Amino acid sequence: MANLTKRQLSASLQKMLTQNQLDKITIQDLVNEAQVSRKTFYYHFQDIYDLLEWTLVEEGKKLLAEGRGEDGWKNNLWNVFRYLHQHQAAIVNIYRSQKDGGLLRRHVASLILPLLEQDFDSQPGHERVAPEDREFLLDLYSHGIVEFFYRWIGDGMKPEPEQTMARLSRLFEGSMGDFIQRYNRTAAAPPQ
Repeated sequence: MANLTKRQLSASLQKMLTQNQLDKITIQDLVNEAQVSRKTFYYHFQDIYDLLEWTLVEEGKKLLAEGRGEDGWKNNLWNVFRYLHQHQAAIVNIYRSQKDGGLLRRHVASLILPLLEQDFDSQPGHERVAPEDREFLLDLYSHGIVEFFYRWIGDGMKPEPEQTMARLSRLFEGSMGDFIQRYNRTAAAPPQ
């Protein structure tokens, strides 16, 4: 029953975000839309940002579960583009909300990092890369891609996802494998 109520509140928030910026939505508006009491809202969530975070986490879980497969990071990254673009009005309204910068960035990062980890771990020789170097590379890639997505959202999701994905594919295709091969060659070579 509790998850049903949470999903009901989440659906109402998502619907309202297609029309309004997050910072313009009140709890009263939200409970009216969801047809629940304020007490019910506060039983489940501290505030609208808590509900938004729960919603983004749940949506992210579904998206990442759909993207698991053999097509690699490109197919999964394309799923992220498609998801963001399909929910453009809501995502842009979250972006435009004054208080949310960190929450939306964290959400995009939570979608991107598992895809990069999956790509890294599928490369031959990945197991020979030191954990701190693996973390460094994934951190570098994820910060770059997350910042790119964040700016893309801020620009109204222009250019279109297909064009943007093609550019990212050209840039990153094979780069993870190249890094791992280069790392393993230089790690095995004696210092000069």
